[in-house]
Amino acid sequence: MQALRAQMNPHFIFNCLSSINRFILMNETDAASAYLIRFSRLIRMVLTHSKKTFITLEDELEMLRLYLDMERMRFKNAFNYSIVFINTIDSGALFIPPMVLQPFAENAIWHGLMHKRGQGHLEITIASEDNTVICTITDNGIGRAAALQNTKSTENKKSMGLQITVERLALHNNGNGEDTFFKIEDLIDNEGKAAGTKVILKIRCRDLAETYG
Repeated sequence: MQALRAQMNPHFIFNCLSSINRFILMNETDAASAYLIRFSRLIRMVLTHSKKTFITLEDELEMLRLYLDMERMRFKNAFNYSIVFINTIDSGALFIPPMVLQPFAENAIWHGLMHKRGQGHLEITIASEDNTVICTITDNGIGRAAALQNTKSTENKKSMGLQITVERLALHNNGNGEDTFFKIEDLIDNEGKAAGTKVILKIRCRDLAETYG
C-alpha cells in the first residue's frame, strides 16, 4: 500500500504541472496566477496527507473540489460538477485512503468530457452503507468506445492512474475481487447512442475509534 501511494503522488503532481503549463501558454497571467494559487493549496493538502494511511472523507472531498475547480479553469468552464450526499453522512468522522477519488474524476474529464461537444457535467454522489462509502462518478461525456480512439500516450496516462488506484483499493478491501468494489457502466440515451460513463466505487471506511484505536 505504501509503495503504491508513493507512485500515486508523483503521477498526480506531474499531471497538475502539465495542466499548469498548458494553462499558462494559452491564457492570461492573472488567470494563470489564480490557477497556481489553487494548485499550491492542493499540493499542500496532498503532501500533508501523503504519509497517512487514512484521511477523513471531508478532506478527500476538499482535495477533489480543488482539483475539479482547477480543471474547470483550464477547460474554460466547459463542464460543471456537483457533489451530492445521498444519505446523512458525517464526512469528518469517516476515514478512507487518501487520493482514491481524484483519478476517476480525472479520467472522466480527460477521456469523456474534454472531447464532448456542448456543456459537460460530472456528478459525484456519496452514500454510506454498512461501514462502506459508496461513491458514484457519472459523466455525460463521449463514452468509453469513443475514448478508445485517443492517442497511445493518453491511454497510458489513464491506465497508470487507474491501475495504481484500483490496486490500492484491492489491498484496502483485503484483496477481494475487483468486481466487488469497482464497476464501470456505459450510459446509453434513448436513441441508443453513448451518453457517458458511470463508475461505482465501494470503499471500506473506518470511524475515529478504529483509526486511532
